[in-house]
Amino acid sequence: MKREDLVRVLAIVGGALVLVVALVVATRLGHHTNKPSASAIQLDSVNEMLSGIPQKGITLGNASARLTLVEFADPQCPFCGEWGRTVLPTLVQNYIRSGKLRIEFRGLDFVGPDSVRLLRLAQAAGLQNKLWNVVELEYENQGTENTGFATDAFMKAIVQAVPGLDAGKALSTWNTSAVVPMVNAAQKLASQTFKQISTPSFLLGPTGAKPTQTITNTIDGQTFTDAINAQLKK
Repeated sequence: MKREDLVRVLAIVGGALVLVVALVVATRLGHHTNKPSASAIQLDSVNEMLSGIPQKGITLGNASARLTLVEFADPQCPFCGEWGRTVLPTLVQNYIRSGKLRIEFRGLDFVGPDSVRLLRLAQAAGLQNKLWNVVELEYENQGTENTGFATDAFMKAIVQAVPGLDAGKALSTWNTSAVVPMVNAAQKLASQTFKQISTPSFLLGPTGAKPTQTITNTIDGQTFTDAINAQLKK
């Protein structure tokens, strides 16, 4: 092989290697880390999205809203997280903020130990009417299932990121009997409603009445929009 040809081949190979390395780096940067850093909690627009919307315990939205959507979810469930990040903002904008819809969060904790910690922390925040901020921040910073990402430092960073929440009180309450009634109530309602539940699952119906529709096995936003619109027309 001539010297000029050898130089040309080496240049091509070198360029290919640079491209491969760049692609690998870009791929890693484009995915969530398995264990999110407690020192770099991602807020995005969670607090802005929920600002000004009434919360009381497990509920989000006006108490006199025509419809209620009941969400059964595990804070560690990746599909629950995706629903919270992609579908909930649309429902907040189009239905909750205008007073047409309210949502109840019925938290479950069957995925693993991190689920227990995350759910109890959310319920502790619910005692201060800030459950939805904590749940959505947990989803926004969700790690891979059962990797132990819900550390004390992670949980502390979450509650400290919620405006108006007494973080110290929430942290001193999450592992006490104060949150047990809400956890048990959600589990009881799930077992009474579904033969076999997967998360997230939903019930929809007029506020104050028995839910008339079950939504399961989907996190498609259009499904929820269609269901809500249909019930608002009745």
